[in-house]
Amino acid sequence: MKKSKKKDKKLTFILIAIVIFLVGFILGLVLERCVFHKDVKEDDSNKIIISEPIVKEYMSFVNNKVYLYNLNEVKFKDNTTLKDFISNYKDIDNLFTDLDKHIKEIKKLYDGGTTIYEVKDNDDLFNDKLTIIKCNTEAGNRDIYFAQNINTTEAFKNGACGKENYQNSKTFTKDYTIDKIEVLEEDKENDKYTLELTISDGKNKTTIKRVVDKQSKDILKEGEKYTFHFENKYKELITDDIEYIFSNFTLKGVVPYGK
Repeated sequence: MKKSKKKDKKLTFILIAIVIFLVGFILGLVLERCVFHKDVKEDDSNKIIISEPIVKEYMSFVNNKVYLYNLNEVKFKDNTTLKDFISNYKDIDNLFTDLDKHIKEIKKLYDGGTTIYEVKDNDDLFNDKLTIIKCNTEAGNRDIYFAQNINTTEAFKNGACGKENYQNSKTFTKDYTIDKIEVLEEDKENDKYTLELTISDGKNKTTIKRVVDKQSKDILKEGEKYTFHFENKYKELITDDIEYIFSNFTLKGVVPYGK
């Protein structure tokens, strides 16, 4: 009988100890969250977020400037610095003549000739896959940008190559031959004609539809060359491909070639 009471007391003590431990553990968690972390809120304040591109003037070259865009330095396989590399050249043309085998052209702008390049895959000169912008604007900007993680359209809107007014529409012209003219609809009452024009650049062709008046219709002749006026709505010219140009730019007018 005494042994049974001792066992019951021992079991009761163990259960009480377990309850005290659990209560203490739970209370500790509550205090840790509510007291010690009372003023701490989960946010992104400790995360590294690049909200704006980091652009810095790196050096002067001839009468132009070289900029680094989201870069501290350009890394070469032989550990040469970009400054040492560029200093070997007397002008931009010589520099890009030697860079030609290491880079590939990916975009060109109708702004005077600004060209955007990328470093080729597995290149033996550059350590990193970079974007290089060779500015050549009608306003005379000849700066060079070596960049990583760059949205070139946004870069131009933010002033790269001196393009603070890049969002303004620009116009340009291309010379094409009209191979074929087909009248799809006639609205003689309103002097309107819907034409399907087959246009050639000498290598490739595209077909467009155009609503014109009778005077314009009579000017257009099959087999003749014309100057096409386009408006550039903030877009970069990625290629001279005739289909791309007619798809991405607004055709404002057509005049006989040479007039």
